[in-house]
Amino acid sequence: MKNKNRKAKIAIIGPYPPPYGGISVYIKRIKNYLEKNHIECTIYNESKIAGYENIINIKPINSYKKFIFIIPFLKYNILHFHSTNLKVHMLLGWYRFFGKKILLTIHGESWFSQLAELNLVGRYLLLLSLRNIDKIICVNSRIKKELLYLGFDSKKIAVIPAFIPPTSNEIEIKQLPDFFHKIRHKHKILITANAFRISFYKNQDLYGIDLSIELMKRLIDNGYKDIGFIYVIPDIGDYDYFKKMQNLVKKYNLKDNFHFYTEPVAYPAVINMCELFIRPTNTDGDSLSIREALMLKKPVIASDASKRPEDSIIFKNRSIEDLYIKITDVINNYDEYRTKIKNIEFEDIAEKTLKVYREGLNEK
Repeated sequence: MKNKNRKAKIAIIGPYPPPYGGISVYIKRIKNYLEKNHIECTIYNESKIAGYENIINIKPINSYKKFIFIIPFLKYNILHFHSTNLKVHMLLGWYRFFGKKILLTIHGESWFSQLAELNLVGRYLLLLSLRNIDKIICVNSRIKKELLYLGFDSKKIAVIPAFIPPTSNEIEIKQLPDFFHKIRHKHKILITANAFRISFYKNQDLYGIDLSIELMKRLIDNGYKDIGFIYVIPDIGDYDYFKKMQNLVKKYNLKDNFHFYTEPVAYPAVINMCELFIRPTNTDGDSLSIREALMLKKPVIASDASKRPEDSIIFKNRSIEDLYIKITDVINNYDEYRTKIKNIEFEDIAEKTLKVYREGLNEK
């Protein structure tokens, strides 16, 4: 990034792995991209999990209540927020009075459900704040459409999926623990899904762990005996619900076919090892794992809970019947589905983000 008058300095505020979720992985990859382009980038990390302490230019946010008072004094050209905390969003517009360039990425459509839960004063303050920041980045076009409906200026909105391709090291199957290789040898077909952490949306399992187990029961009951399922949850969170799901696996006698993995792992490598990736979420933004799977030429079956990449195979949200129909069709016609996605190409998302930063600094 060229600038005759000043050196670009970017602060990114949000989670940095661990834990490994769509937002934290994106932040890790955009940090690496910026540094390779000789752009100074500091991450203010809201994650409370240890594991990043020795990485250069990563600083912890121990308390947002304290951090919000530090923001006006940060010496950066651009502050790019990825936090999902609406209380933080209410303050972003006011930082412009301190000469800050403020960007916000909205990563999920559930943002609008959170907005609807605010009282009239909170809703007014939030929308007033965000109308005064420099740019809102939406990870899909449905989020932009909703913002336009709320009266936001289209010139201040960009649609940029939160996807930067994994490195060759991240997709290397050999790096995976023995747990995965043992399962690979046991099954002809492997399906995988993942969750950042057990969560609920509208009192339902957000990531569809329950649907995944029900799917495997139907597959086994209908003669698909050579199938295994690996569900990766690096941060369990709700241990009571996790125990309930483990008991459901036992009840259905699926212990040889359905496998949980609850440690941090290079998930692109897990996808690369498997034949199929499913995304049975009941709300979403722009799933990093979907794009990773498509990049690796693995068929993707995803709920219609949000806008999906056009090469995804879509099933009706929370419908086990439709999910079963779609997945058996893919299994029975696997080579055909692989052929359909073999020529997929992705735009350079990191470069698009860099372009937004350039615009924020009034660069050509």
